[in-house]
Amino acid sequence: MKSLKNIIALLIISLFTFGTSFADNVDNEITKLRESVENASANDWQVYANAAERCIELRSNLSEAYIWIERAIEIEPNASNLELKADYLVANGANEMAVEAYRTAILKGLSEKGYDVEKAQKKMLSVMR
Repeated sequence: MKSLKNIIALLIISLFTFGTSFADNVDNEITKLRESVENASANDWQVYANAAERCIELRSNLSEAYIWIERAIEIEPNASNLELKADYLVANGANEMAVEAYRTAILKGLSEKGYDVEKAQKKMLSVMR
């Protein structure tokens, strides 16, 4: 029984340490993303889009990520940026709005060389289910 208590205590300490470490890593990464956005040239939409995409992946700093997505779209309203906005909306539970954003991205992407329309269609169908 004593060894079980020791194992549980060790597990709790390990989880706490990992959680703190992970949070520190995320905070450091968000700081680096902010710096990259602050140092971006006025028309470099990719920096804004990449920073926002990483925030969505981390599920962190989402309010600032939305500002970066809107800035990327303002600079370059391409299908990839519109799809990224849809991804953001899905991450925040706004599925109806996300479907519309995917539709817009798909329509725009039909005329853009190299854009993966099928990937966006799959995402949209997934949200619609």
